[in-house]
Amino acid sequence: MQQRAVQIRRARPDEAETLTALVMRSKAHWGYSQQQLDGWRSELTLTSATIARDPVFCAEVDGVLAGVMHLKKLDDSEALLDDLFVEPAYMGAGVGGTLWRQAATLAREAGARVMVLYADRHAIPFYRHLGMAIVHADELADTAHVSTPLMRFDLPE
Repeated sequence: MQQRAVQIRRARPDEAETLTALVMRSKAHWGYSQQQLDGWRSELTLTSATIARDPVFCAEVDGVLAGVMHLKKLDDSEALLDDLFVEPAYMGAGVGGTLWRQAATLAREAGARVMVLYADRHAIPFYRHLGMAIVHADELADTAHVSTPLMRFDLPE
């Protein structure tokens, strides 16, 4: 898909349901069963409280919601990219990379030296392309019993 102009903005708490639906469509894109998707629903739900409390940002292309990113500060030196999901119609259009760069910038501005995430197996090539490395892959599984290796990116000074 051709790169498109991606605009990033802060998510609003009243968008929680819309953003959660985007997350679920993005996850479903990879062919997971309904049972697996149902198993992930609670951990993939973005609540209005989460959006109000944490850095949650949306990507828009031509005014259309195309992706979402959620960052959490773990401690003084580490940030967790808890969510990064792209609407399936916009995969390959630069949305994911733009959101990832926003997360890295925010993490660094908050003082983190490292950004980590637990990667869906389908997203590992994307994150490797951005410079992330798998740190731990042994038997890490999520609530649907799917391997989710821990990946790490050392943030530039």
